[in-house]
Amino acid sequence: MSDVLLTPESSLVLIVDYQQHVLDGVRSDDQGLIELNGQALARASNAFGVPTILTTIGVEMRGDEPTLPSIRNELPNEPEYDRTSMNTWEDPKVRAAIAATGRRRLIFAGLWTEVCLMYPVLQAQREGFETYFVRDAVGGSSLMAHDSAIERMIQAGSQPLTLNALLTEWIQDWGATPHIDAFGHQMEWYGPKIAAVRTRLAETPHEPVRV
Repeated sequence: MSDVLLTPESSLVLIVDYQQHVLDGVRSDDQGLIELNGQALARASNAFGVPTILTTIGVEMRGDEPTLPSIRNELPNEPEYDRTSMNTWEDPKVRAAIAATGRRRLIFAGLWTEVCLMYPVLQAQREGFETYFVRDAVGGSSLMAHDSAIERMIQAGSQPLTLNALLTEWIQDWGATPHIDAFGHQMEWYGPKIAAVRTRLAETPHEPVRV
């Protein structure tokens, strides 16, 4: 397998602040699509054996709801790191969890794009980590805010990818990968769900808030 491309053995996934009150504020894309793709990322990471870090904000301080059940249930054995800072990179517990994996290729998904996703991506990239973000699993408070954050992360050197592109990159070689069954089960589960979302959006298109 190419050592230039991502592998399950080199990847670390961070799922940042997928909480109901945060998702409710997403206006750049359809909230149901974002939640589904966040869940699919969590499910695939677990199935492929990729270490995954879950973070939240404001649960202990304000009593905000924790990680969405749809995502939390896919990672039942992973701890959830709560904090008060907007930037999860500033949380010593999260930094220790990252360091403990020994991995330098960080795949982020987070809400909102312009805050809780962008801040740790920029800082990790600046500190020499290789950073990626799952573009079809994230959203911002407006289309302008989301797009501006995407541009800023890319300009900083972070690399966008999509959920399905990530999974095929983890596979690379059908004859060599040990993850064929995991991929097949993932697509059997995901296919009907994304088809239902697409049908719903075709009937009632999402209208993003632009500013």
